[in-house]
Amino acid sequence: MTSFGDSALHLVFTAGEGAFDACRKLCKAGDTVVFMDSGVRQLLLGEPGKRLPPGVALYYSAPDLAARGLAGAAERARVRLLTDDTFPKLLKHHRHCLSWK
Repeated sequence: MTSFGDSALHLVFTAGEGAFDACRKLCKAGDTVVFMDSGVRQLLLGEPGKRLPPGVALYYSAPDLAARGLAGAAERARVRLLTDDTFPKLLKHHRHCLSWK
């Protein structure tokens, strides 16, 4: 995984539309959005990836999905899962890290 220079890792921690809407307004190609904590419930609101600009990667925290009983729904939706091993790599990959609540 190589760095994109000025890219950002966006961590969305809430299920409400406000946090994700604010996040996606600042997203650009090369960024990554991760739904964590109760933010994984975005999975139930449709396909947030379709509302992101082209070239923005999207992940859902696997432990947070499991804790909320959403692992099966995530598997059916074939979303990209963030594991404990993947997270440090994403942090290293992006120059900035922003959290949205």
